[in-house]
Formats: sequence, structure tokens, C-alpha cells
Amino acid sequence: MADIAFESLSRWYGETPRRTVLDGVSGQIHGGEFVVVVGRSGSGKSTLLNLLGGLDRPSAGVVRVDGTDLARLSDRDLTALRRRRMGFVFQAYNLIPTLSVADNLRLPLSLNGMADDGRVADWLGRVGLDGRGEDWPDRLSGGEQQRVAIARALIHEPDFILADEPTGNLDLENAERVVSLLDSLCRAEQRTLIMVTHAREVVGLADQLLTIREGRLVEAAEARPAGVPDTGAATP
Repeated sequence: MADIAFESLSRWYGETPRRTVLDGVSGQIHGGEFVVVVGRSGSGKSTLLNLLGGLDRPSAGVVRVDGTDLARLSDRDLTALRRRRMGFVFQAYNLIPTLSVADNLRLPLSLNGMADDGRVADWLGRVGLDGRGEDWPDRLSGGEQQRVAIARALIHEPDFILADEPTGNLDLENAERVVSLLDSLCRAEQRTLIMVTHAREVVGLADQLLTIREGRLVEAAEARPAGVPDTGAATP
């Protein structure tokens, strides 16, 4: 299992005036943890996720994956790291509409030079979508599309899953299913899950909680001891 460390991480735009979105954030994420990042809209939590996943580069500070400073990687090497070691789940699902469900799942396998070998059928079964491989994404409900997105994020066996508001477009019932599915699959596969969310109910599942307020980290703490179930609000 792999670690991510970030030190004095900042992101700003422009110079006069400068608009600071993230301001000197530091922390450590250990392999296999479920980390929840919470904060109000515009607080900088999605910016933090993008920096940790190598989708954006910091204005200052360092992100290290297993000791490797992402800023020192070329664009090509950074793309290769994201493709192999990261899996992304977004609020908008981001399925390719011109590909079938099965072909959406085959895409990360193809990009990583991995054979199907029954993986697609296996993962469709894991997310409760047996027999739906030949469907087009627009034939699926929102909750079903998000489950396909989860399977696509995990199918190539990445070390890290980064989820940005994965339940934002779902009703409560589907939100509960999606977060429970992400949590159970990542723990079963020993993947590190980093989730940005507005939903405080998810905190009960997390190993570590990062609270961002106006671009600063105001809380970093264990959210719940391992093995202790959430007995509070519904868990998406």
C-alpha cells in the first residue's frame, strides 16, 4: 500500500490581485485509509483533491507519492502515474456516451496494457450490474452510471481512488448505496480512498477527516477507529 504526503501546499491564480484557493496545507495519507475531505463550497477541498491526484500542479508546496515529488515529474510521467496508480470518480460520472458500459470499463485496461480476462464481467457483478455490459450509459439511471464509474476507477487495480462529490447528483437512497459500495470495495481491495464531500454523514466511515475552511486545513484527525460501525445518520 502506498502513501501520499503533502507539505505547505498552496494554489493561487493571478498576481494582481492574487486569488488564493489553497493556503499552506500539510498532511499525510497512509495506504489503505478512507480519508474524507469536508468544507463549504469554494473552501478549496476539490482543489486539494486535484493536487493530490496530479490533475493540477501547486503554486507552492509539495505533493509526494511514495516519496516522489509530483512537481518533478514531466507531464508525460505524471500522466503515466495517474493512469496506472490513480482511479477517479466524479460527480458527473464522466462515462463516454459513445461506448457501451463494458467498453467504458475496458478503456483503463487498454490504456494500461492489461487484458480483460473476465475482469469486466467480474466488476459488473461486484457493483450489481450483471448483464448490463452492452447497454449504453444513457440507458442507466444516475445511480447505475455512478456504479459503472466506480468499477471503471477500480478495475485496473490502482493504489488510490479519488472521488469528488460522487453522490452530488444522486438521491439519498442511491447516495447511500454508492458510498457504501466505494467503502466496501476499497477496503476489500486495500485501496486508499480520498473523498471530497459536503455530506457529514460520510464521516462515520472514514479513518481520517480533513476539514478545509477558506483554503486552510483546520482539522485533521481520526474520524472513527477501525472496525467501529457508524450508528448515526444514513451512510451513502
